[in-house]
Amino acid sequence: MVRRIMFVLFFPLFLWAAQANQSENIWVKVGQIYGIEPRLLYSIAKVESDLDRYVVAFSASKMTPKQAQELQAFLKQKGIESKQYSQVIAIKSKNKYEASHVVHFLYTRNYPRFDMGIMQINSIHKPLLDKANISLYDLFDPKINIQVGAYILATCFERHKNTKDAINAYNGKIDDNPYSAKVFKEFKKLYSSYQSGKTQLYYRNPS
Repeated sequence: MVRRIMFVLFFPLFLWAAQANQSENIWVKVGQIYGIEPRLLYSIAKVESDLDRYVVAFSASKMTPKQAQELQAFLKQKGIESKQYSQVIAIKSKNKYEASHVVHFLYTRNYPRFDMGIMQINSIHKPLLDKANISLYDLFDPKINIQVGAYILATCFERHKNTKDAINAYNGKIDDNPYSAKVFKEFKKLYSSYQSGKTQLYYRNPS
């Protein structure tokens, strides 16, 4: 299964992203490719980024005081907003150009590992991305980001089998992690809406 998933990721990724029908639901399409329930992919994206395709986030506690000062000066100079949630800093760019500048700043100055885009792909996956000919900046394209996220989640399922553990593994910590509960909560909202017929499209393409 892993070998099949690797083939899917490394070869058709950009091909599908370039040729996909604009009316085609990306969550459904990617779910079919990787054998993952589309509402689960959407729920993870909702928890990770609130569906913000340009957000970059990382742990504030892992920065040095000098890095914190330099980051603040950089964001002020560029007019880019940021918000701190507990120990996590979320940098909220308005477009791909700004988001790419943020990533370049963080990566070239050896900041702590950071998460990017709609499914918050961590920079630790750069070697994998390099093999697939995907740059960090490409992750601000939701079609690419969602496919990479689905691949990572698929490998978590292959490794852990148990759904709860696999979802927690996507977040980077299996034991004593409330992350899967948050994802299940979002999933139940989608399932309830779909079942009750309140909305026809229970997960929407990023626009």
